[in-house]
Amino acid sequence: MRDKRRERKAKQARRDVRRTKKRALKNRAEPTLVEIVRRAIARGHPAYLLDLASRAIRAARRDATRLDNILTNLIAMPDPEMTALLTVIAELLVDDPAQQARCRRELSERCRYLPHSITAPQVTAYTAVRRTHVLGDVDELVIGARLDTYEVTVAVRIDHNMLSSVVDSAVSAEPIDKALARVGKTSTDTDVVEMNLADARAWIEQALTMSTFVPETETWPLYRPLVQWFVMQLPEGGSHRSPTDWAAAAELCDRFFTTDPAAPFTDPGHRELLLELFETGSGDPLRWSEIRIEHAIGHPYYDDTYVPLEIVLDAPDLLRAFIPYAHAQSGIRDEVTGRTIATLDRLRTRYKREILGQTERWDLDDAG
Repeated sequence: MRDKRRERKAKQARRDVRRTKKRALKNRAEPTLVEIVRRAIARGHPAYLLDLASRAIRAARRDATRLDNILTNLIAMPDPEMTALLTVIAELLVDDPAQQARCRRELSERCRYLPHSITAPQVTAYTAVRRTHVLGDVDELVIGARLDTYEVTVAVRIDHNMLSSVVDSAVSAEPIDKALARVGKTSTDTDVVEMNLADARAWIEQALTMSTFVPETETWPLYRPLVQWFVMQLPEGGSHRSPTDWAAAAELCDRFFTTDPAAPFTDPGHRELLLELFETGSGDPLRWSEIRIEHAIGHPYYDDTYVPLEIVLDAPDLLRAFIPYAHAQSGIRDEVTGRTIATLDRLRTRYKREILGQTERWDLDDAG
């Protein structure tokens, strides 16, 4: 009996110890902002402090007055860590000259003891490449640069199914060759080509101006202030992404309608429909991905202004005939084309049902 009582007491004591540890972990204070900044500085590369400052700015801008309040609090804190953070925030506020000037006035007497890489970072971009999947949905611009003597790589992802807007970015405290080798291990069907630094700036700046709904990721739009600052360090005068050559697209369309796969599509409206479908996604008529198909016919809207209903209903079948023809000309593997066709087949019935449903609702409205 006594042994059982001692055993119960021992179990209770062990439970009490575990509960105490859990309470201690739960009640452990979160790191302070000073500690977070100190850790970023201690990592020995300015990219980590740039990362932190960019996140702070973007988070603050969720509210119209929050950035002003945060800067007021930072200005009131003369700690070396807060001075370092305020200095980098001031660098990244390239789109807010008034707040940038406010920070710099405060910092003019503070920064004499901070490292040069924080107070006056010298950014030297030396190479840029463009990584593009063969289906053309996304361009990833990767830029190698030095912050003083520190190597850094910045990648900016532009999604052409989202109106060619920036949808993600990454900053890596490593040389560009190492970064490209790392991502190359998991990439397939991707072309990598060198790019002019001025062109890279033009592409990214244009993509940053596109107004569209972009789902948030762990890094976007948190890195937007950093990307805006970084691209301003690149040379100006570059060329934007080339628009679709619609004359060449029309010629491609005409050639397709002379082939056997196009034989069932004899109405002139089929040509108009195909040209309209060319305008989806990247606008490249030779490259069709699963995502582009989702955008093109996944959520259809019928407008009988230009193309009759019986022609619009043929869109999935027309694409099913055209895509293998287009991909054969652009050298895309059959396996990749097969995935696109599978998506097209999956959406075919739903597309036609939704189009017919819309026309029925219109007929009811007209009858009323």
